[in-house]
Amino acid sequence: MSPSFGRVGVVALRVIRQLKRDRRTIGLIVFAPIVLMILFGYALSGDMSGVALGLVDDGGHAALRAHIESIKDFNILYMGSESDAEKLITEGQLDGAVLLRPGQVQVLLDASSLQISGAIAAAVQAAASKEKALLQKAQESPIITRYIFGYDLEMMDTVGPAILGLVVFFFTFINAAIAFIRERSQGTLEKFMVSPLSRVEMISGYVLGFSLFTILQSATTLFVVTFGFGVPLQGSPLTALAVVLLLGAGALVLGSFFSNFARSEFQVVQFIPLIITPQIVLCGIWWPLQSVPEFIRPFSYILPLTYAAHALRAVMLKGAGIGDILYPDLLALGIFFLVFFAAATLMLKREVA
Repeated sequence: MSPSFGRVGVVALRVIRQLKRDRRTIGLIVFAPIVLMILFGYALSGDMSGVALGLVDDGGHAALRAHIESIKDFNILYMGSESDAEKLITEGQLDGAVLLRPGQVQVLLDASSLQISGAIAAAVQAAASKEKALLQKAQESPIITRYIFGYDLEMMDTVGPAILGLVVFFFTFINAAIAFIRERSQGTLEKFMVSPLSRVEMISGYVLGFSLFTILQSATTLFVVTFGFGVPLQGSPLTALAVVLLLGAGALVLGSFFSNFARSEFQVVQFIPLIITPQIVLCGIWWPLQSVPEFIRPFSYILPLTYAAHALRAVMLKGAGIGDILYPDLLALGIFFLVFFAAATLMLKREVA
């Protein structure tokens, strides 16, 4: 049976009329691509800056030191010894260090971020070449590279921990938001509202219930990342799960909060470009925070995946324990959870009461 273009047109007009009445969808269609392209454009084209580099100068390389000091991408911390530099790299306060000694240059690197360690190594190599040209030396000063962490890491090893956090955050957010939409459409929330349960108890109950599924999801994803893709797990699996569960709890209350602004599952899906994609771009998952332009970098520090990615890399690649990542990563994730738990509770009162 051949299609009737008249009947097809009737269906098309109905879809257009529905979209015209849905201002949220029109806004997302028009403005979301603009916002996302701006974010991707700046994040991908921005130069790396704010790299914390230690410098120990025992003499003999004035030209090389001057070249390194002239690189605006480096925030240089002058140090007195190799042990001081290694200690700060271990604590995560330095991205690397350069030790200048007569007749030798030594580079200490943290390869948990291949982009940053590569930038430091390339800068030192360029500085050595420039020193050779200026002083008309027969050969460059020998450069000895020592990795404090991750001498044998590959790209998947460095992004795997962050992807673990992203996967759990994404699915937990979507599932929580859709679940709350269904509870509203089925009238379950109204029934709870007339029960003795307080709104705090209601949100807490949903968080606790979803947390059981988040534990299963987190354990499964961690297993796939470590055994399926060979990402190292130097620290305790329980510590890594604790980070992911705290991130998942934040995603749960965030999903319950944003469910107040949607009337259907379709509208929940529309939040993905605005909630999930900026975190992929700005949270140091695929490229380091140092490559995010400085004028939008402050937004990175209000997003939970920034802290979860940093904490998971510390646990999985460096063997950090709870005490090592308690501040600021776990503290920031805890604050994020409490803020949106309160916001979800207040929005529940306004929407359902």
